[in-house]
Amino acid sequence: MKIQTVPFQNMHNDEHFQFHTEFIELVNRAGASNLRVEALFEAYLPSYHRADEALKKIPKSTLTEEINKADNRRDNAYQALAGKNRASLKDFRPEFQQAAKKLSILFNTYGNVSRNSLVKQTSGIYNLMQELRGDYAEALHTLGLQVLADELEAANHHLSTLYRQRLDETTQKTKVVLRQERKNMDTTYRQLIERLNARVVLEGEPTLYSFIDSLNTLITKYKTLMAQRAGKAKAKRESASSLPPVVEETDEE
Repeated sequence: MKIQTVPFQNMHNDEHFQFHTEFIELVNRAGASNLRVEALFEAYLPSYHRADEALKKIPKSTLTEEINKADNRRDNAYQALAGKNRASLKDFRPEFQQAAKKLSILFNTYGNVSRNSLVKQTSGIYNLMQELRGDYAEALHTLGLQVLADELEAANHHLSTLYRQRLDETTQKTKVVLRQERKNMDTTYRQLIERLNARVVLEGEPTLYSFIDSLNTLITKYKTLMAQRAGKAKAKRESASSLPPVVEETDEE
């Protein structure tokens, strides 16, 4: 009985980490001391934990696109709010004109915040909202602009949350860490597996058989998963290549 090899190079980051997680569970269940791999197992765990931290820090690849969409949403909300207020300056009702004039002072003070950087926009609109919820709340209510103000506040909060999550520089450093820790984990794992395979050959240790059988079952599960993914990708490519070519129509005289 021998432990199968694992094609780590074909694994996605999440698959790779999950495999090692399940492997650790198997070792803990059998007992590293019973398997006589305590030293190697202890050397293996720090890389696993660093990889875990790295995976948690990597944001979704769509964050930048989401931030751009959130910024457009916030700009639209601000322009709508300021635009409605400008229109109210010409309202035939004196109370509307008075409220609009009061709000105009506030908008003029903050200027066109959409021209600022994302960080300055966020802090500027946050401060603007404090004013609108405070001394200018009555004027806002008179003009019926609470809904637009709520939208601006919500959009600002949403973008602020996305921006904090992105942290581009940290993300790049984290990816380097993850790549290195993957190599470290795989190297130590293979050394550990070599030790176990050698014990089976040299000692004929029957107590290892149950562990090896469980590990091989785990390895087979991931090999099947990767084979299925490769099969789907191949079928998709073949389906795309079998489509008839697109013939452009031309005008004939």
